[in-house]
Amino acid sequence: MKLSTVLALVALAGACAPLPPPPPPPYHAIGTEPFWNLLIDEHNLTFTRPDAQPILQPTPQVIHGIAGEIYQSPRINVNIVQHREGDGLRFLGTARTVQLLRSLGMPFRKPASERS
Repeated sequence: MKLSTVLALVALAGACAPLPPPPPPPYHAIGTEPFWNLLIDEHNLTFTRPDAQPILQPTPQVIHGIAGEIYQSPRINVNIVQHREGDGLRFLGTARTVQLLRSLGMPFRKPASERS
């Protein structure tokens, strides 16, 4: 009798535990000249350009740097730099610049067309 009561209490306590949070939405950024596309989701970091083969890497553990998030994989490093934008008179929002460094090819740093 006492064992069934203990098991019932354990089951009840387990049912009250909070659910894990949902995965973060994918991060998507695009750039121009040269055109590129970056998608970071919970499984993969995918970098594509029209004139090259896509680079697909497992999403590395995010590093929370001073200026933003950093993802370092064997073939590509991504630094998402956050900064405030304004026209001198008013705050217009927070913009992000994506800095990419590829281990194969030229590094380039371009602003992304992603804003929050």
